[in-house]
Parts: sequence; structure tokens; C-alpha cells
Amino acid sequence: MTGSLFPVVAHTLTAERSPAREIAAAPPPPSGRRYRGLSADERRADQRRRLVRSAIEEFAARGYHHTSVEDIVRSARTSRTAFYAFFDNREDAMYGAVQTSLRALLDTMRAKLDAAGPGDNPIEVGVRAYVDCLVADPAAARIILLEGVGTSPEVNALRSRIRRELAELIRDLWARSDADAAASPQAAAISVGVFGILFESMVHLAETNRLDDAPAHIPALVTAIDRVLALHPDE
Repeated sequence: MTGSLFPVVAHTLTAERSPAREIAAAPPPPSGRRYRGLSADERRADQRRRLVRSAIEEFAARGYHHTSVEDIVRSARTSRTAFYAFFDNREDAMYGAVQTSLRALLDTMRAKLDAAGPGDNPIEVGVRAYVDCLVADPAAARIILLEGVGTSPEVNALRSRIRRELAELIRDLWARSDADAAASPQAAAISVGVFGILFESMVHLAETNRLDDAPAHIPALVTAIDRVLALHPDE
């Protein structure tokens, strides 16, 4: 149970192809030469990582509509040529920022669920991992919760896919407690709503600049989700 809550979502992020240009394989450096201890491939990967992280930081700090390619390039300490080697435009950079932020979040949740013991409540483990990860990286949290909304059709589609996958996983978990309820015509909408309890609570805190208070909300969130799904009816 503990490792099954989020694997499908992680697969979605891993397999999903970004609209950004595919990174062409760099030719091997002549005579195996390295620069500052890095190969050409390593330098290229590091450059893209810095650009994506700078996009996360700049979009979070300035807002998507007030952030330029130049802002991202300057923060990453690289060039516009390097930016356009990886991204077609600013929207493409936002896709990369959202995808990277979500992958880091879901990888953290999977690791916590995999490490959970048989006596742990998987809902509590998942909620705590979700909240703690957002609090630990406020810039990425703002990308996930606020700035990534409505920036492009591709980003919207990515967010919708993940929401549907999470709702299905919640429904599968629900079926373990009440198979008939989870199979009802209303179950899909209710599962989306359950995910909304967690997501919209964090959106509210982010909008009011109180995301640091999120850990104090974990017990109430876990109780609310448990009760909606009747996972522990005898407690």
C-alpha cells in the first residue's frame, strides 16, 4: 500500500514530453577534454538545470507576466543563445518550471510512502510529504499552486493530467475501504473534490502569504480526507 499512491503520476511526469526542444546529444569533447571538471554533456545538463531553476525563482518572485527571458538568463548567468537552445519561448520555460517542480514534489512523496511502515496511515504520510515539500521550496510551491495556472494550453493540460491521475489514485484508495461507494457514478467527482481539499487549502495559504503555517494544518487535513473516504470508520 505504502508505495502505490503516486507511481502513476510520477510515470506521467517522467514519460511526458515537454514542448521544449529535445536536447540534442552533444558531440564528445575532443581528446576527452573537460572544462572546470565537467564534460560537454555535463555542462549542457548543468546549464539547463540552472535555467529551469532560474525560471522557477523568477516566475515565483516577479509573476509570469512580469518575467522576461532576459530576467531568466541574467539569473542563470548564461546567454539568450543558451536559453533558446533549450526552450522555444517563455511559455516553454514555464512548462519546464512546472514539470520540474511537480516531479520533485512527487518524487519526495513517493520516497516517503515507500519508506512508510505497515502501521502508518498512508494519507497522513502523503499529506505530510506534500506539505513539507511545498514549505521547503516556496518558489516551486508558488509555481505549482499559483503562477503555473493559465499560462499556456500545454501547462494547463499537464496540470489537468496530474489532477486526473491523483483523483484516480484517491478513488483506488477509497475502494479499499468501500468498494461500492468508490464504484458509484459520483465517485470520480468526489475523488477530484478530495484532492481539492488538499490542493486548494495550500493555494489559500500561498495566496495569503501564510504557506509557512501549512504544517499546522496537517492533522485537520488528514482527518477531513479520512472522514470523506471513510478510511477509518471505527475511529
